[in-house]
Amino acid sequence: MNPLHLSGCGVQIQASNIKAHKELFITEPRTGARYYFLPRQCPYDSIVIENAKGRIQLDALRWLSAHNIPIFFLDFDGETISSILPPAPVKADIRVAQIQAATNPEKKLAIARAFVQGKLNRSLEVLTWLSERYDIQEELRGAKGEAIKALQSQTVNEVRTAEGRVAVQYWKALRKILPESLGFQSRSATHSNRNASDPVNAALNYSYGVLKIVCRIAVNTVGLEPAVGFLHEIPLAQTSESLVYDLEEPFRFLCDLCVIGAFESPVFGPHDFAYERNSFLFRIEPEARTRLRNRLLEAFNSGTSYHGKIWKWDSIIELKALELARYLKGSSGELDFTEPEPILERTDSVEIREKILSMTNQEARRLSIGKTTMFDLRRKARADKAFRLYSKLREKLNQSE
Repeated sequence: MNPLHLSGCGVQIQASNIKAHKELFITEPRTGARYYFLPRQCPYDSIVIENAKGRIQLDALRWLSAHNIPIFFLDFDGETISSILPPAPVKADIRVAQIQAATNPEKKLAIARAFVQGKLNRSLEVLTWLSERYDIQEELRGAKGEAIKALQSQTVNEVRTAEGRVAVQYWKALRKILPESLGFQSRSATHSNRNASDPVNAALNYSYGVLKIVCRIAVNTVGLEPAVGFLHEIPLAQTSESLVYDLEEPFRFLCDLCVIGAFESPVFGPHDFAYERNSFLFRIEPEARTRLRNRLLEAFNSGTSYHGKIWKWDSIIELKALELARYLKGSSGELDFTEPEPILERTDSVEIREKILSMTNQEARRLSIGKTTMFDLRRKARADKAFRLYSKLREKLNQSE
């Protein structure tokens, strides 16, 4: 995942001829950046124009389409306003099978359950990871109990209900670990989540907006119909993309982890969020959006093992969209969104903190941990903030009794 982000007033994207070669030319006055790309030499896989004004030349759109580079127009909160995508592959067999499955109650239930099972597994893993640092055992037990009911669901509505009950425990746990000063209560079930009434929801909204871009590209690349979903209802207005929302569900944990990490660390501060007095909503300041976006890009570009190979998470999303297409056509007899599993481990768990605080200077010297390092470790272990340990230092601490 390597998008080119543009924002501010005066953004221009145009194509020009230099020495008989068509060249893409992009300017961003806000930062003074200028980009020149020759054919087949653009390193970016998409262009994201965020809360910006400017103009795009028609020849530039042809250039981007020929290079399979989509353009997404985002609002300040990460919501996709519009998009210009390369032509989707014409695969009528996939779309016919997709529509038939969406109108077949048994098939629709199986696919909806697969999406939800993937999401629930990831949610439980995130809660288990958090429980190593925070006292959320009650919420973890509640989420596990509700997750079991999802396997027993007999209709898509029952699947949605079971997923919603797990979400209640999930957001309850997050409310418990985040500072009260943030004012986070939950993700609203009755009102639009786009209306962020606190900084946490503002960060989640923006993060899910980035995830939506990745999922929309995957759906377009595979040739699926974005408006025909299984877990989310097929919209009456074709402006909603139900399948894109379905595909987001098993991968929302990537965004959640980034937001949790941002609030646990010094990435975000009170000055990074602006309160709109007229709309009573929070918005992330531009520089803070950049820091959050960098964390998201790092997460989507991180590797995980799947089928004997290391894949980036954005590639995994495309692979899962392809697996869905094969399942719809009957080329595959199973659909599984629970794999691959992410590797989640805390280097600041309660156990590690207690080990640091109970370690004597003599034990530290035996493990070749210097005085300055040990002083810094104890300071971090006493604090409430999250911290990271280098792998070598973690190995030394694990050697202690």
